[in-house]
Parts: sequence; structure tokens; C-alpha cells
Amino acid sequence: MAVLLTAASVLGQTNMVPQNKSVQIDGYAAKVNERVITRGEVREALAPMLPELYRAFQGPKLEEELEKAFTKVLNDLIERALIMEAFKERGGAIPDQYVNDEIKRVVSERFKGDKALFEQVLTEQKKTRTEYMDMLREQMAVGMLMNEEVTRRARVTPEQVRTAYEANKEIYFIPEKVKYNVIVLNKGATPEDQAVKSDEAKSIRARLIEGADFGETAKAVSEGSRAADGGAFPWMQPKDVRAELRATLQTLPAGEISEIVDTETELYIVKVEARRQAGYKSFDDVRLDIKNALNAQERDRLKARWIARLRENNYVIIYN
Repeated sequence: MAVLLTAASVLGQTNMVPQNKSVQIDGYAAKVNERVITRGEVREALAPMLPELYRAFQGPKLEEELEKAFTKVLNDLIERALIMEAFKERGGAIPDQYVNDEIKRVVSERFKGDKALFEQVLTEQKKTRTEYMDMLREQMAVGMLMNEEVTRRARVTPEQVRTAYEANKEIYFIPEKVKYNVIVLNKGATPEDQAVKSDEAKSIRARLIEGADFGETAKAVSEGSRAADGGAFPWMQPKDVRAELRATLQTLPAGEISEIVDTETELYIVKVEARRQAGYKSFDDVRLDIKNALNAQERDRLKARWIARLRENNYVIIYN
């Protein structure tokens, strides 16, 4: 008989999940022919996903996401079991030498050649070397069949890539952007203060026109939040900049100094460092990305069709 505990206990996080939901913590999760998948196996495979789930969700939403993750991991294990059934039906076998070579690679790359540390980790994970070899053997077998049934069969033609580009061209639209620097002076509250600031702005602009470095001048005199950065702003669309500067940034040529932009509370002097005109990424620029995306879609389609056939030809039961 299966033991019942809270969802938190199932996932080893009793202090993070509400204690109001009972689920099985041992017993069968699923069965593929004679291969049993236990709930413990699902929990072990689920463990690496837990920290991110706990960071991202809480309360009922966390419970919901944990259920989704459990179901996904269980389905992944069922798929793996189905693939192993197909591997066995074909008389497939992974020699011990291949597995031992993989262990040597793991020890070398992950444990820097420290065999004792590798054995220690196995002990901490409560795995024998034989169990670890069986796990690797299964991973290698699944990888071989996935490569044969899915990866090698996935084909995307140049015509498909071009068609995808033309059909989704709006995705590759690049809006106009501008990179600029700005000097800000606060006008002050009284007419006298405003007159002083106006004269100061005119003097600063004159120095800039004569060739003074805009960034260094901004660091010295600007009263804006970006003064320490030389008044520099990152690439932005003109429509996204503050309304007072929008018209100037839409028309000011790159490299030129603006007139003084006089607003209710500030005075601005702007320099456009560079512009990017609106347009589309070229086909050559995105061709490889499109091909990779289409290849991934085709692999997903082939895998789904293959797994569906395997389900039809094998006995699969999922336990509640």
C-alpha cells in the first residue's frame, strides 16, 4: 500500500509548500510493458527543477506548477522507457567498453580525473557503479535511437527557409533607433534664476559648437541623472524618449548639436551620436536562425509521431 504525505514531503521541501494536499510518495507512477516507473524515480528526475519553481511561484500557483512539472517528468520517463523497448526489440546492445569509456570521460571532464571523488558522489547519490553503468547504458541507447529516428530524418529545404522568412518578415523588422547624449539644466523657480540658466545654456552650446567634447562637458555641467555617464542614453526608438525631446531626436542629424530645448522646468542640449534607419534584417542575416528553428520544429514533429506509434504498440498505464 502506498504511503501518503503532503506535496511538500513528496518534493523534500516541507517548509515551503502548504501542508494541505495528500499525494503518494511511493508506489507505481506508471508501467511500460514490464518496466515499472516509480514515484521515487519521478521525484529524483524532478529534483533539479525544484529551486527555480520555488523561486518563481508560491501558494496554490506553486502547487499547480509542481503538478505540471511532475506530469511532464513522468511523460519524459515513459517516453524513455518506450524508446528502450524499441531498442531491445531491435536487438540493440551497448557494450560495457562503451559505457566504461563514457565513465572515463565523465571522471575526466566533471571530476578533473579524480576517481575517488566520482565514487564519493555515487555513494552520496546512493548509486552503485552497476546502477550508474545501467543509467549510462540507457542514456546512450536512447540517444542512438533518437538520432536514428528523429535527428537524421529531420530535413529542411532552402525553399522552406525562404518561405518562412517571407511569411514572417514582420518578425525581422528593425525599427528606427537613435543613440544620443543630453545635457540638462534645471531652470530654477524665479525669473532671475531662469535668466541665469538660459545664459549658461547658451554658453555651453557655444562651446560645444566650437568643438568641446560633449560627454566631458555633460559630466562637468549637466544636472541630469546621466551626467556621470556623459549624458549618454542607449539605443532607443524616438517614440520611446521623453516627449520634450521627441521632435528633436526625430530630425536632428547624427553628430550635430541641437538648439536649446526649453521646457517648463528644464533646458536641454542634445547630440545625436548615431542613427539606425528602420528596415528588415536581411535573409542572409537570419537564414541560419530560421533553419535551426525549422529543424527543431521538424524534430519535434517526428518525435511526437514516433512516440505515438510506440505507445500504440506497447502497454502503457499511468497510476493516479
